[in-house]
Amino acid sequence: MALADDAPSIEELFLFAREAELRVQSLRMTIEERVVTAKGADTIVHEIQLKHPGHARVATKRSSEPLTRDYDIWISDGETVTFYEASNKLVSTRKHRNRVVGSDDPSLPAFARQREPLTRLPSGSLADAFIHPHGLFRNVLVTGPLAIVGVQPIADREAIVVRSQHPRAAKVLVDRPDRSIEVGIGRDSGFVLLLTERIGGSVTRHAEVTSLEIDPTLFGSAFELKLPADARKIY
Repeated sequence: MALADDAPSIEELFLFAREAELRVQSLRMTIEERVVTAKGADTIVHEIQLKHPGHARVATKRSSEPLTRDYDIWISDGETVTFYEASNKLVSTRKHRNRVVGSDDPSLPAFARQREPLTRLPSGSLADAFIHPHGLFRNVLVTGPLAIVGVQPIADREAIVVRSQHPRAAKVLVDRPDRSIEVGIGRDSGFVLLLTERIGGSVTRHAEVTSLEIDPTLFGSAFELKLPADARKIY
């Protein structure tokens, strides 16, 4: 299922993106993120593998060096989360946190209602925002004036780009009238393919999908974590 060739409304686009996860059985996605701060620019690569229901793996790499240990791996089987921090050789295992009872009640207004994903990803992560964008739309984009500003090719797919001007910000330093966020939504898949934040004319954050495979064959070994013998378990 894909959007029609004509321009959708913003509401149609957001609804299409919100249901993207439900239209696939598995996916493999790579996101390259560039964040600019006073210290300079940092590049982070997020590699995501997902298989319904419940199985997910997110590897976050902060260095392009082939032998780097500056990476994390998050793995879920739907009930238990295992997190490995390679730089410190620390591993933790815990149950998924329960959602607030009643937070997904259909009687709640849309802006207050939470959605339970078919397969969970790390809460608050870029992976979660790109694959489960309901919170991004509800809590960030719709808090500012919205406009469809064009289309853009991303990872060999067409993305419809939506801009939110001066959306609500959690940090006072970036709560400025010249702040904007652009999100690119795949016309064929509905997944978020692009996230760009600007303050004035400067890009402060740019995250873009560099690879997206819909319904690839993923074996169980993709969601297994092989730990070094000296890894330490903290809980």
